[in-house]
Amino acid sequence: MGNSMIRHILFPVDFSESCSKVAPVVRHWAEHFRAQVTLLHVFQGMGMLVVDHPPIEAELSIAQKVALKKLNGFLAAELDGLDVKRVQLSGEPGAIISEYAAANHVDLIVMPTMGYTRFRQILLGSVTASVLHDSEVPVWTSAHVAVGAEVKAPKQILCAVDCGPETANVVRWGQSLAKEFGATLKVIHSRPAIAKQFDSGIAQSAHRLALSTAREEYGAVTSMLENVPELEILEDSTLVDGVSRIVSSDGIDLLVIGRGRVQGFMGRLRSNAHDLIRMSGCAVISV
Repeated sequence: MGNSMIRHILFPVDFSESCSKVAPVVRHWAEHFRAQVTLLHVFQGMGMLVVDHPPIEAELSIAQKVALKKLNGFLAAELDGLDVKRVQLSGEPGAIISEYAAANHVDLIVMPTMGYTRFRQILLGSVTASVLHDSEVPVWTSAHVAVGAEVKAPKQILCAVDCGPETANVVRWGQSLAKEFGATLKVIHSRPAIAKQFDSGIAQSAHRLALSTAREEYGAVTSMLENVPELEILEDSTLVDGVSRIVSSDGIDLLVIGRGRVQGFMGRLRSNAHDLIRMSGCAVISV
C-alpha cells in the first residue's frame, strides 16, 4: 500500500478536550502519509421543532455561524502546515460522519472516545460508537491518550482475529502498517480455556479440535497473503482479557481488529470492538 495507504484522514470535531487530545495523533499520521485532513463539525439543530418558530430558527442560525467561526480556528496551531480542509454540516453526527467518509474517499477516521451522551456510549462516546457501528471506513481511536503525550510511530503491532472472512483484511492492514513504520507484527486468536468444573476427556478432545480448526481457518482465509505471521492462540477467560494481557506484556503500541457485520440487535464482533477499544490499553484501528 505504501504511502498511498492513507491519503485522506477525516477528523470529526466537537471542540471538546477529547478532540484536542488526539490532534497530535492526526498530525503524526498526516505527516507520515502526506495525507489530507478534513476537520468535520456536525451542527445539531432541532429539526422539525424550528418549523413555525422563527425566533428559534434565528437563534439556531446564529449558533451555527458561531460554530463555523470556531471550526475555522480550531486547532489551527496544532495542525499548522498540513493540508487541512474544514467542513460544517448539519444533522445527526454519527450518520453524517459515516456518510461523508463514504462519499469523500476517506481512508481513515480518527476519533476520540468520549462524548456527551450515555448507555453503551458512556465510556466510548455516542458519536464514536455510532461511527464504529455504521461506517465501513477504518477508524482509529483510543481511550488512553493523555494530554501532552508524545506521539510515536508504533513499533509493536497486534492483530486480533476471529479467523472468519474479515481476517485477511485485518492482517493485511497489520502487515502494511508494520511495513510502513518498521514495526513487528503479531496475530492472535482467542479461545477460552476449559473451565475446571467441565474438564474431561471429551472436553479436551473438543478443545483440541477447536484449536486445530482455528489454525486451519486462519491459513485458508489468509492464503492469498504473503509472509503471514503465525497465529498465536490465547486461552484467557475472555477475548478482552487475553488482548489486554498481550498488550501489557509485549508493549503493544497499536491493535488492529475487525468490526464485523451486524448480527441482530448488536453484532458480536462489534460489541467486542467497543470493549477492546475501551479496555485493551493501547490505540486501536478497527477495519
